[in-house]
Amino acid sequence: MSCILVTGATGFLGGAVARELHRCGLNVIATGRNREAGKKLKDQGIEFQPCDIGREPELLNQLISQCSAVVHAAALSAPWGNPHEFTITNQHGTEHVIKACRSAKSVKRLVHISSPSVQFDFKDQPLAKEMTTWTSAPANDYIATKRQAETMILEASRTGLDTIVLRPKALFGPGDTTLLPRVARVAMRGSFPLFGDSDSLMDLTFIDDAVNAVLLALDADSCHSGKVYNVTSGDPQRRSRVLGTLLEACGLPVRFRSLSIKHALALATALEWASCVLTRGRWEPPLTRYSVGALGYEQTLDISAARRDLGYAPPTDVLARLRETGCQWRKTQTRSNTFA
Repeated sequence: MSCILVTGATGFLGGAVARELHRCGLNVIATGRNREAGKKLKDQGIEFQPCDIGREPELLNQLISQCSAVVHAAALSAPWGNPHEFTITNQHGTEHVIKACRSAKSVKRLVHISSPSVQFDFKDQPLAKEMTTWTSAPANDYIATKRQAETMILEASRTGLDTIVLRPKALFGPGDTTLLPRVARVAMRGSFPLFGDSDSLMDLTFIDDAVNAVLLALDADSCHSGKVYNVTSGDPQRRSRVLGTLLEACGLPVRFRSLSIKHALALATALEWASCVLTRGRWEPPLTRYSVGALGYEQTLDISAARRDLGYAPPTDVLARLRETGCQWRKTQTRSNTFA
């Protein structure tokens, strides 16, 4: 591949993908909205071009016209936020990527980073296979717009664009800017809620495994175009063990407290209502219906399709990598406090 564009390269996964492609000796153009993170990529020798893909389609066209493949990792990923911003980034941004790839005759493969949350429902979903149609209402605006984005990608594949969709579950690892900070904020209060009566299984994806899945998707045979693949580290663990291992490594001794899913959902509904009515949604509730469902119900993924078609074989020991991630976060916090 002559050149690969990575959207969302100032984010956790996009940045890791851009760095690995560069390390492999490939020509990479990285885009993103965070100029500070982009400068760090440039310092590592990676070409960086700031671009808001939802609002700058002309610039995006110019960048993609230079490339033979695109990894579309850009997204507004949050359990709460401005609905318009989710639409601009996740929906319009993906539409612009598709149009630019169609215009650029050089693009041979588009790898789209979706999310298993597109098929989230408020119930246990053990070893869920990839579905591309959904009957349940989306739990939040992020899920609604990611569903739209994935639907557009699959439609583009049916009309000639070579695409592969990956759905990495619960990314974690050193440098995580989404999952770990939220968990740590809750734990710093001294207790952590566990929803439901059973200690359900959780699937997670170590960042190195997700990056490997992207590289495999870029190289996959064209007969797999138009397919969707679940991605995890293939090592599901009980939620209390996941949280306990991570928080202990972070140096955050915490007491777990049980709360029924019914009561937690009622509380989350009230908090969401208060945010919408009192702040027009500007305040992010400390508890949302989606976060209750994500922690309260079992959600493990079947990754057999990725193993079979892509040769995906994650080697990760999740608990060991959680300890590594927590220790790294603890060192970072210690340095920050030292220089504060």
